[in-house]
Amino acid sequence: MKKLVPLTTAILAATLAGCAATPRAYYSEESRALNLARAGGIYDMDLRDSEDGTRSYSKGMLVPLLDLASLATSFDAPLRHLSGTQTFLFNAADIMVTPDKPSARPSLMGWMPASMAGSEMQAHEQYVALVDQAIEKVSSDMGLTAAKLGDVKAPEIDGHPLILWSIESDEYGCGVGQCVVVYNIQHPNQWKTPGYVIGGEAAGSYNIAANHPEEYSRLVFLQSGHDPAFPTDEFYGAVSAAMPPWMVMYFPPNTVIRDGEPVPYPVLYEQGIQLMFKEPQS
Repeated sequence: MKKLVPLTTAILAATLAGCAATPRAYYSEESRALNLARAGGIYDMDLRDSEDGTRSYSKGMLVPLLDLASLATSFDAPLRHLSGTQTFLFNAADIMVTPDKPSARPSLMGWMPASMAGSEMQAHEQYVALVDQAIEKVSSDMGLTAAKLGDVKAPEIDGHPLILWSIESDEYGCGVGQCVVVYNIQHPNQWKTPGYVIGGEAAGSYNIAANHPEEYSRLVFLQSGHDPAFPTDEFYGAVSAAMPPWMVMYFPPNTVIRDGEPVPYPVLYEQGIQLMFKEPQS
């Protein structure tokens, strides 16, 4: 029989989100992936554990792959450093408009130790620096040519603009203007840290969570064309490994590419490891 305790507790946690006095406890009946996702604000019940982790999303077969072909037009001019700001802003809606439920969208979650920053603004700057460093390291390790785009006026989320990196690689079909990493960091909030977050501080954290309909953090690799060849599974895993252990990335079904095919189930990356939403062995 399916255990009902985790479901009940998760619903209660969702009800109390935003006003909880303590961080979410770890539930041994749930996978580590689900525990981290719930702690990071992904409370909706479309996401849950399944026996083998491949049926962990109630709408898994219906979530469409990111429309990379339409996004190619959006980023072509900016990546070529042309005056295509208006085209970019118009088409950026493909990234800005997201599903209401957190489980249906890629999210970046983190619990930066309070000792690392003196204010929420400093924490935001630290988050950006850490993600940039990770992208630079992974690009070098994978033999990619990466450049942060500083001359493109990007849309803002929660007062912070989207950040873009152009990626070029002959091996993976990333010519000029064909591949880009887009990410943003929401304004962090001071909060307590779950005890099971690796590298977290009991004294508290500058938290970025996934529960807000619009103001949530995300990191997505986009490649033009209908048959993307770039191994985003490898890239996301490497970026995760290069970031601090208290940062995790969640991706819904069909948004991660492995061996040229979309992964049809949800995954979460922690310390470079792809965690599945698989029921723990009893």
